[in-house]
Amino acid sequence: KVYTALTTVWTAGNTPDNYTHMGHAIDAVTLKDAIDHINETTTGVKAVIGLRADLTPITIFGAGWDDGTSTELKEVPDNIREIMQTGWLGKWYGAPIIALNQVYNNPDDYEPMLPTGKILVIGQNVGDFITYGSVNTKEYTDPRPTPPQWYYELYQQFGMIIDNAMGIYVLE
Repeated sequence: KVYTALTTVWTAGNTPDNYTHMGHAIDAVTLKDAIDHINETTTGVKAVIGLRADLTPITIFGAGWDDGTSTELKEVPDNIREIMQTGWLGKWYGAPIIALNQVYNNPDDYEPMLPTGKILVIGQNVGDFITYGSVNTKEYTDPRPTPPQWYYELYQQFGMIIDNAMGIYVLE
């Protein structure tokens, strides 16, 4: 819910300085510009967040560094090693990369619940995510499968407050 809210509230119309419509997969120049912008408006980037499918191109350009003086990427051996061992890159240009896996509403409709094609660059101390109220529980037994399955759920109310909107950048 939080990721969906943040990717839909920030638009080119209401936050033009913190929104870029790329029209293509993420690239090094666009991501670096967004990180630089957040570094200027906050005390630094906390994370780059998006769906794994949207963030995967980072593993291609994240293995090297373009210093702007040549047409070739300079290799970063630790990044290449991490990508080859895990299939992923955990940090680029000082920003941790958090990949979300898409979830679907149910097996019949199979509609994605998280917005696709959007990446958030979030700065330090832009707001708070809070929980409040008592912890509620729910317990039941589903008799449909054999053997029956017992479920126990804990949940609590939550909310968020954004008090530095300039610290969130959306790449679409």
